[in-house]
Amino acid sequence: MVWIRLWLSCAAFLSAAGGISYGLVKLSEKFWKPENPALVLALYKLALMLYWVPVSFAWICLKRISYENKILSYKGEFVCSTVPSMTDAFYLLGSLWLAGFVLSIVRFAVRQHRLSVLMRGNVPVEQPRYLAVFEECRRQAGLGAVVLCQNDRLSSPITAGFFRQQVILPFAAYTDAELRMIYEHELTHIQHRDLFWRLFALATSWVHWFNPVIYLQQGELDCLQEMVCDLSIAVKNEYYTKKEYAAFLVKLTEPETVNACTTALIKNKSQTVRRIHKMAKTKELRKPKKFVAGISCAALAVLTLIPATAVSAKAAKLQEDWIRAEEVDTIAEPQDFSDPSVEEHRFDDGSVEEIDGSQEVLPYSSTVNLEKIIDANTRYLYQYQRMSAGDSISILASCDDDSVTYRIGIKNKETGDMTSMTGTGILNHEFKISESGTYTAFVENNNNFPIKVTGAAVYK
Repeated sequence: MVWIRLWLSCAAFLSAAGGISYGLVKLSEKFWKPENPALVLALYKLALMLYWVPVSFAWICLKRISYENKILSYKGEFVCSTVPSMTDAFYLLGSLWLAGFVLSIVRFAVRQHRLSVLMRGNVPVEQPRYLAVFEECRRQAGLGAVVLCQNDRLSSPITAGFFRQQVILPFAAYTDAELRMIYEHELTHIQHRDLFWRLFALATSWVHWFNPVIYLQQGELDCLQEMVCDLSIAVKNEYYTKKEYAAFLVKLTEPETVNACTTALIKNKSQTVRRIHKMAKTKELRKPKKFVAGISCAALAVLTLIPATAVSAKAAKLQEDWIRAEEVDTIAEPQDFSDPSVEEHRFDDGSVEEIDGSQEVLPYSSTVNLEKIIDANTRYLYQYQRMSAGDSISILASCDDDSVTYRIGIKNKETGDMTSMTGTGILNHEFKISESGTYTAFVENNNNFPIKVTGAAVYK
């Protein structure tokens, strides 16, 4: 089915855009070496959004839309045509994509179930000192209701909950400075809506599970979020120094329950090393100015979409070539009716009834199925399409009764001029367009009984 191919093509085009965007950000980090991780984090978020904005796909489709004389049509087979071999191939690819998509969701559901089981062990914090420091940090962060809990199965503090946000501590003894490090870090995650972006990246990985780049992007997003949180609170903090904060990171262990629905003060050793190195080199965290961030994001979008659209256009062209190659093989010429001398030129004389069937077929394809039972003394018009001088309409028709004489041809909507040929059995002819206008293919039955015809008309 066409919609399966279009969906998979759209997903592939989007995946290409997201992957190219990620590569450009990594190159900029390598050569530009920005000191501000907040700007780089904004670029990574834009790269994730490009996995969802179908600019390349829309551009390819819009280029193929033609709307003239109140007739909507598509030029090219990419949007609405298919052939048997392509249908089989995309059914297979669609089944593989669906299997990967479902497997990704199942894996997430299993992890989420484990987390929910863990959360059942949450108990309210009762230590007055822990609560007092938490309330002070919460007010300074300007946040509303955030629940503070403890859980004996945790080895490191985490933040969980999308709607009901919770900071969860393990049962351990902390100094006031360490409590501030934990609270300020986790509350900064909530301020920056980091959990939302992690869930957004997770949903993106479900759709684009076949693209290995998305998993690298998820890791980079997590690490940059942690870096921004570290620098937001550890640089020039009156309660503790960067060295003390780094030492506290090293003291924590890797939690087993961290997933996309949580944020943790520490995630793994390699990430911790990167965060400490970044803190050591950064003397001051400056938020990127809005116009700088806007220009950077706009430049990244443009530099991404130009090559992504070019790649997508090439992929669409390959699909159209595939369709046309198989159509040519299917519509083989059983007889040679290419001689223009067999063509008849005439106007409608009213000898037969004319039926406009252009609304009964898809007005979007350059290939039209002619299969129809045509009543006695009836001319059946198929699809009108805008054509230019030099274009052509190839018609291959077959009547179920080889002894019946019938007519195939084309008609100019504006002038009423008709060009046709008459024969029996299988008729195959290419009608050249001499004058620009809106044309339709037709089959005419001049007999006193209905006939059944099959075949195709190709507008090209």
